[in-house]
Amino acid sequence: MTDWRSLTVRLVSAGAALLLVAFVVVLATRQSGSGSASSSPLIGKLVPPVAGVGINGQVFDVDDHSSKWVLVNFFASWCVPCQREHPELEEWRQRHRDDAVVVSVPFGDTEEDARAFFDEYGGDWPVLLDSDAAWAVAFSVLRPPESFLVAPGGTVVARWQGQITADEVDRVVNDLERETLAS
Repeated sequence: MTDWRSLTVRLVSAGAALLLVAFVVVLATRQSGSGSASSSPLIGKLVPPVAGVGINGQVFDVDDHSSKWVLVNFFASWCVPCQREHPELEEWRQRHRDDAVVVSVPFGDTEEDARAFFDEYGGDWPVLLDSDAAWAVAFSVLRPPESFLVAPGGTVVARWQGQITADEVDRVVNDLERETLAS
């Protein structure tokens, strides 16, 4: 009887492992998001506190950038849409060198893999580790990539689930700036 139990445990464990691997493969290879902004309870509220020393040694505190646009990006090195959107984040950062900042937060990833990701794909903005997942919880992040746009003044104005482009972020920025001028 012990052999049957042992075999059953092994089969159940193997099945569970296969399901986990399949889940990771689906997440890592899923198609990118539609690029449309998603709803969030944070929209219209002050950005949660995000502060620390990045893996590249840069000190970052979202409150220090209250006069700028801030794009908070949750990513993972193993996430294919994250890899595809990374040049778009760099493009947006280049377009807005004077009035915006990007900060990235690894989600479900290690510091070593996050470093390797930035070594491979580039980007010299702050990358903050969220070791206790406090920021992921505060932002209600479900899976990478997810991005949040914070307007000057510190209010969260947009959330994207899935891969984004620099043009999509600029559309939101431009619309909000037009609304402000019209007011």
